Amino acid sequence: MMYRFKWLFICSFGLLFFHAEALAKHLIHVDESRSIDQKTALLIMNGFGGSKAACKAQMAFWERQNMDVFIPDVLLRPSLEVSSKAVDTFMASFELADYKEVKVICYIAGAFLLHTHLLDHDIPNITSIVYDRSPTQERAPQTVIERFPLLGKLSKGRVLEDLSHAVWPNPPNGPILDKGLIIENRATSLMRLLQNECLAMGPLTFDWRQIDSDAVDAFHIALDHDMMYRRWDLLGEAVLQFFENGTFPEALPRSRVAINPFDKNMIIP
Repeated sequence: MMYRFKWLFICSFGLLFFHAEALAKHLIHVDESRSIDQKTALLIMNGFGGSKAACKAQMAFWERQNMDVFIPDVLLRPSLEVSSKAVDTFMASFELADYKEVKVICYIAGAFLLHTHLLDHDIPNITSIVYDRSPTQERAPQTVIERFPLLGKLSKGRVLEDLSHAVWPNPPNGPILDKGLIIENRATSLMRLLQNECLAMGPLTFDWRQIDSDAVDAFHIALDHDMMYRRWDLLGEAVLQFFENGTFPEALPRSRVAINPFDKNMIIP
């Protein structure tokens, strides 16, 4: 009975996400009063959590920060290949390379798409990338396809299966590029359900220098992946500071804040 309840819950959850993704569109905020070469562009590359409500929460904070904001809807159900082509089309349409500089926020699947795009398309004016990293959620595509293959494809499309076995392209590097990490310390309800599959993939790594040795700074936070799209009351000022000087606020923790990321009773900030 309990297994059936969980199955029905996840099916309903997946269908809600399908509906949200079907309605999602690019969100753009552009200040037309200034020349493009005098402005900073913020590109937010979302992953599977980039629902309509999540994108609105992002835009509500970032449109007030004196930057042109671009939140593309490019993680598409048919495949990673189709999604990558959508990224190429989006980038060509909005001429980000003409800005004075470009700042980027990347979620998990969004990082894959950005890195893939940059293999063949240079954006030389990217000066900062802040990555949302999650030792648990980054295993979601593989664990979902392993345990619930039909449900995974139904809720997210073939793109989820593609990502579950994709070879990740090398991340960008450059003399003017600062990369920072925000590391989730709380597992989502989905990953708590898939805890056994997640742990079977090997030890979880929370040391930010092991996660990305090229990052210049990082901090840990007791949020799960879904919260990372919405909690700009906690994240916003830290990311703004990183964009400004390449470091997060000194008071933020540089080591993990939760021993057990699957603890559903973990206090939420």
